[in-house]
Amino acid sequence: MFNSKSYIFQILILQLFLLTSIFADENQRIIDELASPVPQIPLKSALGDKAYNDAIGSGKYRYVGSSKCRLCHRKFFIGRKNDPHDSSMKSLVKSGYEENSQCLTCHSTGHGVKTGYINQALTPRLSNVQCEGCHGPGNIHIKLAKDKIRNKSTFKKGGFLAGTDNPKILKKMCTSCHTKRWDKSYHDLDKSYDSYKNASPNSRK
Repeated sequence: MFNSKSYIFQILILQLFLLTSIFADENQRIIDELASPVPQIPLKSALGDKAYNDAIGSGKYRYVGSSKCRLCHRKFFIGRKNDPHDSSMKSLVKSGYEENSQCLTCHSTGHGVKTGYINQALTPRLSNVQCEGCHGPGNIHIKLAKDKIRNKSTFKKGGFLAGTDNPKILKKMCTSCHTKRWDKSYHDLDKSYDSYKNASPNSRK
């Protein structure tokens, strides 16, 4: 005779086992990450040492925060609010590693780069992985956009160190953080990259 209570109990035990396994795997990944060498700054990894040092050393580039982006890219700004990148700091706070540079490199915007994220007290506007977390400092892009308003004939797109005009570098920004250890966010880089051309990339798999 079918025992519904026994069946429900078995299902609950199975779910508890699965959750325990998931948390155990997650904790082990964090332990392995912290035991590894400090990861290279994504922007530096994508550009290469010389190009990175030349650009950042010039003092021309600085991070401005995604609030500036919403003025011209409103749909993308709103769409990204529903994206896991925009809440990446929550997982650090939950785990207690929100001040660990090894983790902040990939959970904030520009950590380790001059004018980038430092901590919640000093640079809350650069918390989470915002637009500039993938594209690099945005001040020059904003200047070019203002030039467009003043004189459309002289406007040139771009201004980012890792802009959409250079997908090779932009994809390196992705793989700098989404390593083999942390690849659960996507299984196909090209497919995921293409999905982010949309304002709401939540359909990616």
